[in-house]
Amino acid sequence: MKKLFALLCVTALFCGCSSKNNNSGSKDNNTTTASSSDNTTTSFNIEDVTYDYSIDDSYEEPVIGTSTDVTGISDVSWNKLYRKALEDFKKSDKFDDTARFTVYDINDDLIPELIISYGPYGNKNYLLKSLGDTNYTEFEEIKNCTDLLYVMNKSLLVTLRLDDTNHVQTNQLYRLKNDKLANVYTYELGQDYAKVNGQEVDSDKYDEEYKFLINGVIKQMGTDHSFDDDIINAALGEAKDWKEAYCAVLNDYLKYKKENDNNHFSLMDINGDDVPELFVSGGYHYAPYVDIYAWNGCPVPVGSFGADGTILYYKDTEELATYYDGPSYTSGSFHKFTDNFKFEEVFSYGDTENSAKSTSNDGEKVTPAYYVNGEETDKKNYTSTVEAKTKPKHYVLGQDNDITEETIKALAEGKYKEAEKK
Repeated sequence: MKKLFALLCVTALFCGCSSKNNNSGSKDNNTTTASSSDNTTTSFNIEDVTYDYSIDDSYEEPVIGTSTDVTGISDVSWNKLYRKALEDFKKSDKFDDTARFTVYDINDDLIPELIISYGPYGNKNYLLKSLGDTNYTEFEEIKNCTDLLYVMNKSLLVTLRLDDTNHVQTNQLYRLKNDKLANVYTYELGQDYAKVNGQEVDSDKYDEEYKFLINGVIKQMGTDHSFDDDIINAALGEAKDWKEAYCAVLNDYLKYKKENDNNHFSLMDINGDDVPELFVSGGYHYAPYVDIYAWNGCPVPVGSFGADGTILYYKDTEELATYYDGPSYTSGSFHKFTDNFKFEEVFSYGDTENSAKSTSNDGEKVTPAYYVNGEETDKKNYTSTVEAKTKPKHYVLGQDNDITEETIKALAEGKYKEAEKK
């Protein structure tokens, strides 16, 4: 279980939303076809690769939705529908101080979805609402999850469940297509077995299948915002400008996270729209992170880098970079911010020189390995390639301004300490 969970942990977490205030948008061009009603062959295309499996669908966990035709309703908008959903949830017996939500487009139709989470850490429940061109769909509860994740480069929603008693990890992969949440893949890993789509496979095949679909930039879902009125207004695109919206975001950190996470923030325009992105850092003493928000009529929670509490920005190439130096390995990655409020990885590197400083269990010296863009290489090429990529001048974002009542008031007036190039 630790092996598979590590595959998730070493991948950076990310996110985003859309400010489109009506129910029109472009269609999702990724083709997905899945069947959960019989034991027939299931085929689906992802990134032009086709897999065919004759399956026993008992391993699937379908999520059923109830759709309402909205074509005859005037003035339909995602923010009005989601406001009602949030208000209804606040009045329900499920609402408590663990409840949070995310507004983010997960099916690339330019209309964001609403995902509500509640429940204790490690055992959360999720509610998904989606407005399409013709239907508004409310899906049944996704229960008892350790986490809910979004794979950006595949537009896949992934549930993570950990059974600590039996030492089993299960991942269900879904794709939102029109008003259906298709269960397109399943992974299960126990102490002495591995399964893909209900079929037992060896560990190498499992890793190959897993890494093919769960890779790149991954975002945690359902946990970006509290249910306070000002952040709801901002997330639904009803703040008067980006300053008011970002102040609502920062007040959320000040109220709920600052005491434990010692949050700071930076502002810098990284996509050329003359509106700065917001970088909020925290968790220095236990799990450093930098959360990133962009402006699209609402504060889009684009994602979270797990790093050292800062993120680097190379203005000449318009790339963000993170660096990690751990006890057994060193790694880094560079990402581009896309027009549809996602990040795509453009360069990655890593080495195991730190582990080579110790000895293996049998007393042998560990031989270090070097990787560039997932491919093993020699030390000389690794060093020259990484140095060329990381050497240029850059900005360090995440810690320029402390989050206090005073700095938030100053930001409302457009005043803040700007980032400096290092």
